Amino acid sequence: HPILTNEEMAALIQCNHRGWTSKTIDITYETNGNHNLSDMLDSICQQSTQAINDGHSLVILSDRNLNSDRNAVSALLASSAVHRHLVANHMRTQVGIIVETGEAREVHHFCLLTGFGADAINPYLAFEALWQARRDDLIDLDDDEAVVKSYRRAIDKGMLKVMAIMGISIVE
Repeated sequence: HPILTNEEMAALIQCNHRGWTSKTIDITYETNGNHNLSDMLDSICQQSTQAINDGHSLVILSDRNLNSDRNAVSALLASSAVHRHLVANHMRTQVGIIVETGEAREVHHFCLLTGFGADAINPYLAFEALWQARRDDLIDLDDDEAVVKSYRRAIDKGMLKVMAIMGISIVE
């Protein structure tokens, strides 16, 4: 399933099984100061190349450090840049790209992220919002696990519908 729960994401961050390890790349930047988007994307791409050279099997592009002092490069832009950079350097098959983002909420977001290179997505903020909606009695489900399961199933069905319209039959 391309939509990862927070628990699955934590397991991948800590992964060290049969040589499979992950490298988390922070895609946030300080809001004060003069930043060049092109330079930030180049840095993210170089960090992904270095992760492969260091032997990591997974690159996790994360905007979890987002706060009032830090802004994030678009998760779609960052994952697409990394994917294209690795393809151009004949390294794409050596690593999986996982996106940990608060941006992804709707089926369209997940379709775009997977279409532009992400192998899996952890929509941590969507889960938090759904859990809060359940606590506020806006969602009639028994527990947080049921909320996540229902959300993942809905996103999965939506992605399959979009792919079917496009003539795509599988996601690998």
